[in-house]
Amino acid sequence: MAFPASCSRPGRAVQGDRSRAIRRALPEEVPVAIVCDGTTQAVMMASPGDIEDFACGFALTERIVTALDQIEGFETLTHDRGIEARLWLRADRGEKLGARRRFMAGPVGCGLCGIDSLDEATRPLPHVGTTGPVLSRA
Repeated sequence: MAFPASCSRPGRAVQGDRSRAIRRALPEEVPVAIVCDGTTQAVMMASPGDIEDFACGFALTERIVTALDQIEGFETLTHDRGIEARLWLRADRGEKLGARRRFMAGPVGCGLCGIDSLDEATRPLPHVGTTGPVLSRA
């Protein structure tokens, strides 16, 4: 299964007292689990393109590795609920990673902070009903 990088959606363009039907290309996002040596480090929402660059950038930014040659292997596994980006680290980096297992938690954001599986990231949401805010041009 491949996840599309974008989708086309209908909308309305409003200018003054006039409006017209339009279509917009919107980026898609999918849960991506960054897995190092078999252990999930984080689950984040990302566009499904360039997953290897995304995962390697995360590993560098979080100091899991300090250079790309410390990553010995990479594979992408696509599931119904998201993507696993699997990094296999050089032995010395794997040992350091085990010693500093990171727990991500945060009070704001997309809601995935602290989630460590694709199943948790795609759990069913509560139904909110059909009534909601009404927007006007005023």
